[in-house]
Amino acid sequence: MTLDSRLATILTPDRQSLLFALKGILAMALALWLAMLMQLERPYWALISAVFLQIRPETGLVIEKGLCQIGGTLVGGAVGLMILAWLLPYPLLAIVCLMLWIGLNAGASAWLRQANFIYGFAMAGITATLIVVISIANPHATSSIGIFHVATARVSEIILGATCATLVSNLFWPAHVAGLLRNHARNALNQTLAYLELELNPAGTHATRHQQVDSLLQEIFALSDDSSAVFYEGSQGPGRARAATMVCHKTLSLIARIRVIGRLMRNHDDLLTDEIRDVLTQLRQSFLRMRETRSAEQAMEEAQQLRHTLRTARKAQRSTVPALQRRFYLVALNLTSDLILALEANRALYHSREMQLRPPSLKPYRDWQVAAAVGLRSALVFLIAAGLWVGTASPMAIMLMVMPVMFTILFARLPEPDLVLKRATLTSVLATPISLFFALPLLAMANGSFPLLLMVLAAPLFVALLAISKKETLAYGLGFCTPYIILVQPGNDMDFDVARVASNGLAITAGIFIAFLMFRLITPPNGAGLRRRLIRHTANDLRRVTEGPRAQQEDWFNARMADRLRWLTVCDKALPETRRHFTDLGLTGLNLGQVSLWIHSHLHENSSPRVRECAGQWQDALAHGYQLCAQGKTDSQFLNRSAELLRALQGAGVNHTQKLQITGALERIDLTFQRMATRLKEGVTDPDIVPGDLTERPIQP
Repeated sequence: MTLDSRLATILTPDRQSLLFALKGILAMALALWLAMLMQLERPYWALISAVFLQIRPETGLVIEKGLCQIGGTLVGGAVGLMILAWLLPYPLLAIVCLMLWIGLNAGASAWLRQANFIYGFAMAGITATLIVVISIANPHATSSIGIFHVATARVSEIILGATCATLVSNLFWPAHVAGLLRNHARNALNQTLAYLELELNPAGTHATRHQQVDSLLQEIFALSDDSSAVFYEGSQGPGRARAATMVCHKTLSLIARIRVIGRLMRNHDDLLTDEIRDVLTQLRQSFLRMRETRSAEQAMEEAQQLRHTLRTARKAQRSTVPALQRRFYLVALNLTSDLILALEANRALYHSREMQLRPPSLKPYRDWQVAAAVGLRSALVFLIAAGLWVGTASPMAIMLMVMPVMFTILFARLPEPDLVLKRATLTSVLATPISLFFALPLLAMANGSFPLLLMVLAAPLFVALLAISKKETLAYGLGFCTPYIILVQPGNDMDFDVARVASNGLAITAGIFIAFLMFRLITPPNGAGLRRRLIRHTANDLRRVTEGPRAQQEDWFNARMADRLRWLTVCDKALPETRRHFTDLGLTGLNLGQVSLWIHSHLHENSSPRVRECAGQWQDALAHGYQLCAQGKTDSQFLNRSAELLRALQGAGVNHTQKLQITGALERIDLTFQRMATRLKEGVTDPDIVPGDLTERPIQP
């Protein structure tokens, strides 16, 4: 009989989980001791601050989150003081301003991907809430000195917890982001090799390829998101960050290139020559060997040998081979070169000084409707809590305005935030009886002894931290840990008030449940409007992809396309199986950007104004054709612009072989537009089968 993985995390923890929990206890113990020594009013906020910083225990991530927490706390404190300075005589207006401030921070956090920066926005909203609400709830503290004391106390408690967590993370069993990036990069490369092999597998299905792309994108984003924190880990940090970003870019390029080969193999078997079939077999076998090897050096040797074989075979081609075969060899060579660069970047994560390239980081997709949905959700949770507080005048309602609002901001970026909050609600219910029947009776007999106080607090918190150490149980641990600290409220002047603990426990659980309902009620848009904007923004970037320095054009396009691909996969999951074509549209857009850059690379810098004009018009027609096929339509504009470009290339220094390759690429793009338009218009149930009425339309210059 095997234990459930969630129970195994608690009952049979591994060494990493034990060290994580022990470091969390040390950080909270240090924060509590210093807060009590400094006679801070609410030392438990220092504990909560330390808990949130320990969620990701790697040193660089803790430092980055600590800086974000301190920055957000200072900004939130300043805003809280301004609200009190202007609106203290008007409590309702002050509450409205707080609601707007929380909605603004939540909406702004939706435009980011890094969890640490999102946490900074959450702290800016929560700190202002604590300062304003506590000041309004205590009329005797509404003098200028009293308000300033409340503000400095809240800021001091939160900053103290952040500082203690950072110190413990650096001094005791430090874990480093560099090791985390190596794991992410290894997983991303393995997932990439699996996808490359799957694209060339005749038995592979459309659904399995999409599932593999989804998993690969998650690994790429994990690598990209965590790379910013490695800057805080010594002089090699910037080099490692650049190497991690390079892995992200090259894996995206590999996805785009292999799809060209995969579509050719599945849809145009009659056009494959014996040489192409041999290369397809070689590619698949090489990818399989690279994925199975445990040595990065062996994988590099295999990739270099593959590139050498392709170069030799390409040079040995007869002059009479079809243009399609020439184009195929070129795509295969480019794919192999990208793979070698990805492996080189992975090696640079161990020797960061080798990586000198500076690729741009992946850009989050920023949609105002998504931000509005996230901001509205957090603002409504706060407004409901504030309404209960104003209507009942109960101190327990204050708790509704703190943790639930923070959770709505922190969990908004997760794939299934409502499920996370559901789990957090379940364990928050346990915090009340454990506080009432375990913690308070023992603490009442402790007679102010700090060691006994620490022992009583540490026992349940240690179990909760074990749960936080694993991704699948993090919500359970966080749902218990934070409410438990708030309910016990350890400090110099503990009141052991059973009624307070029971009422606050009810309020916290109700607040988290309200947040759960809001996640079910207000979901980020994933319908037709979002899909249209994603396609439109991709088309706009296709128009602009040739702008800027040539060496940076592909990386610029990849950086902007990555998060759009993720959103398109989200849109697909909301549709019936027969209409899930938008991930393919995103991948097609990624490939079109690379193909258009390849075509422009064959246009000489000193080409005539006529060639440059035709190339610009062709690029606009490419973007227009992409938007049309997303609507299930096609027109002749792309074919006409392609023919004009080919006529302009005559006598412009482009040799016959290059012109044949460009002609083949243009015809492939037109066929792609026809295929995608037919699929979206007619709802083709099997995307791997090309409709019979699709015929290739040759481009006549």
